[in-house]
Amino acid sequence: MRGFRYFFTFFLFFFAFSLTVSASTNTNIRTEDNLLVPPYITVTDANRDNILSTPSVDSSEKIYDFAELLTDSEEEKLYQQAQDYIDKTDFDLAIVTVSDYTKECDGSCSRTYADDFYDYNTFGMDREHSGVLFLVDMQYREIYMSTTGKAMDMYSDYRVDAILDAIYQEFSNQDYYQGITKFMTILENYDTIGLANSKDSHYSIMSDGSIERNIPWLLMLGVPLLITVIVMAILISKNKLVRVATSSREYLDRSSLDIKVVGDRLIHTHTSKTPIYHSDGGGGRGSHSGSSGVSHGGGGRGF
Repeated sequence: MRGFRYFFTFFLFFFAFSLTVSASTNTNIRTEDNLLVPPYITVTDANRDNILSTPSVDSSEKIYDFAELLTDSEEEKLYQQAQDYIDKTDFDLAIVTVSDYTKECDGSCSRTYADDFYDYNTFGMDREHSGVLFLVDMQYREIYMSTTGKAMDMYSDYRVDAILDAIYQEFSNQDYYQGITKFMTILENYDTIGLANSKDSHYSIMSDGSIERNIPWLLMLGVPLLITVIVMAILISKNKLVRVATSSREYLDRSSLDIKVVGDRLIHTHTSKTPIYHSDGGGGRGSHSGSSGVSHGGGGRGF
């Protein structure tokens, strides 16, 4: 009897532990009577199917590895990194991996899934529900970054492209944990730099996720060279051995000069203006509306 009691206690402990480590894939059931959407979401006939096909999750867990790409220890480390990012930036963050969909989509599958997952669960900080969702879509082999609220201003189109360029190789190499870690590192480093602006093209993302300002080698080499030329010119000008050239007046035939004075009168003026547009990695952002009606930014990259 005592042996049975020990076995039963061990079984309960093992079962409880199993529930804990798999918490990121736990979902709630949405029904027609209880769609489990945030109160600020308006349910319509147009978005009802999207809601029902979107997993309902606990938004506090942050890491949702439905495709089972991560180990338990990797999930735990990513969760801590996500919490650090949220605390430092005041942006929410969710990491989602998926291997199949519960419904067919129209070609923008990764974007639709990412936007819906964010909107139909209670993600977001402040009144604008600011935050970022990063999706690893194994069915369509695409990574997608969705931004909402103030995160759209922080992560402009230029920054989103730069981030995806910096991390897609890790996913091509099936190093999913390293790719997600690097993604979050870059997000935090961009937040340290500040809001997206026209000087973003002056920065480069390093292999470890750090962001460094580009060194203007031409300027660094040109300034010393210019200083050298000026110094040499001053020294040459002071050289007493330099002979002054003979005046040209001695060769001038004054009788051959015939000077005429011509004057112009201003009749009228006309001024036209042409706008000049610049695209140099500035703070511009594109946006689109998800099925919920919420505006999002972001972008994707195949791997």
